[in-house]
Amino acid sequence: MRRLRTFLLGTARVAAALALCLLPLLSGCEKPLAADDLSSAVAAVDHRDWSEAERLLRRCLREEQAPDRRWTAWRLLLQVANLAGEESKTSLAYLDAMLEEFADDDARARDILLQMAALNEATHRYARAVDVWSSFVGLAGLPPEELVRGYSGLAINQMKQRLFESAEETLQQCLGLPVPYKAKLPCMFELADLRSTQERWQEAADYSQEILDFLPGNELRGLAGFLLADALEQLGRNQEALNRFEETREFFPNDAVVDNRIAQLRKKLNKRS
Repeated sequence: MRRLRTFLLGTARVAAALALCLLPLLSGCEKPLAADDLSSAVAAVDHRDWSEAERLLRRCLREEQAPDRRWTAWRLLLQVANLAGEESKTSLAYLDAMLEEFADDDARARDILLQMAALNEATHRYARAVDVWSSFVGLAGLPPEELVRGYSGLAINQMKQRLFESAEETLQQCLGLPVPYKAKLPCMFELADLRSTQERWQEAADYSQEILDFLPGNELRGLAGFLLADALEQLGRNQEALNRFEETREFFPNDAVVDNRIAQLRKKLNKRS
């Protein structure tokens, strides 16, 4: 298994409050918990006594040796930090410690890295998010569909850092994965978005149209449709752009944004008529 030790160095953190989406905390326990620090911490959480729960969990992690029970304790400690309104740097510190401990357990490292990626992105720490996603796609045994998710996340954060050549390479790797082409459409969308950022409008339009030809789910259809309409407008094909904006309105997550573009295009076309 690939070790992640070198990834754990240099972790400067930004302080910001953020709720973590955690997995069900006790799903891995096959036996009832004994009357010990871990079960007492669960009771403290039930009573919303965050300081007591944290104290018990820290003591549990100092003394407990069983990997499954340590995993449960770490996850519960993350939940306590979230419910108590701790700064994001506290959650990131816990996640760093978890990753160091479970670096050789690819399944658990996967869960940790996904939480780290979400938290770093939410706090605009895009350089760190690039490192996290790079480690995610390097995990052994990830199914190709999970790799699509990883490459897409990596490319998004590379683009936020304006690392366009790196993003291009990442997305081409994604498109080369041995999965059905439709499963790789998220990476195709990011490639279309990259072309739009680079103002290569015809390529952005072509990639967006290719996505729509595969009849993706509604969310991706809305995003690709909007990107196509925007590219067509930039190319001066205003009537086609208007038609696309009208078609995509049903699927785009923000009606007001689409309505504004539709109004602007109608005004532009009316001036020319």
